[in-house]
Amino acid sequence: MIESFNVKPAPQPVLLDRFRNVLHQKGREAVRTNATLLARSDNGRDELFYVPFEHMNCRARLVIVGITPGPNQLELAYGAAQARLRAGLSDDLVLERAKKEGSFGGDTMRPNLVKMLAFFGIPELLGVGNANDLWGTAWHDLHATSVVPHAAFRSGRPFAGSFQDVLGTKPFRECFERDFAATLPLISQEARYIALGPTPLEALDWCSKRGLLKPEQVLGAFAHPSSRGGSQVAVYLGEKPIEALSPKDPVKKRKWLVPLAERMSRSVAAWRASPACVA
Repeated sequence: MIESFNVKPAPQPVLLDRFRNVLHQKGREAVRTNATLLARSDNGRDELFYVPFEHMNCRARLVIVGITPGPNQLELAYGAAQARLRAGLSDDLVLERAKKEGSFGGDTMRPNLVKMLAFFGIPELLGVGNANDLWGTAWHDLHATSVVPHAAFRSGRPFAGSFQDVLGTKPFRECFERDFAATLPLISQEARYIALGPTPLEALDWCSKRGLLKPEQVLGAFAHPSSRGGSQVAVYLGEKPIEALSPKDPVKKRKWLVPLAERMSRSVAAWRASPACVA
């Protein structure tokens, strides 16, 4: 375990210049290649790849936090960055468009995320027409990020470990401190945070205990919305009782889904009753 914690408030470093040529020339073909490798652990098991997600919306009222960008997000972001670089857009616009199109993107992830946002009435609390608008006309209200904002892989697979795994893995810990924790004090103190699963929630609670966030800013966690989550979104939303699942369904062992939903319900109710609520 790496025990040091020395975070000074700072925006996420912009690394686009370093990867501009490869993104411009190869786009999606550069995903998870040596040309976009940021760091590798000494044992070679853990790798970190660049994602053009440095854009920050410091005035956001909602912050959604994943574990780390997955393969679909990587491809979407690289494709979006390539198109905007070839169109001659400014770096700020290249990064903004890459994040807007790539963050929590995909045929399953974003629809599931929109479904959970709507279920808890988050768009209403933000004064937004519907949850899809957070990636459209209400993009200014959303900051999308991850505990490890560049793409983390372990043994060739997307990293899906615990927060303690993040803290104990040098390249992941450094990315977490530099690109996530250090940015939190720059975001509006009125923003509310939603984690996607237990690992980001543990990270947010960890940051809250160290004064980087106020406890009331952390609403809790959604079920992870990716297709790899299987039926867990349905269980989380109460659409399917966990007892009714097949014994072979891995979601049957995720007893923490119901407590996560209960915490979210309590937090949303407290937010709704707060003076800062617009609903």
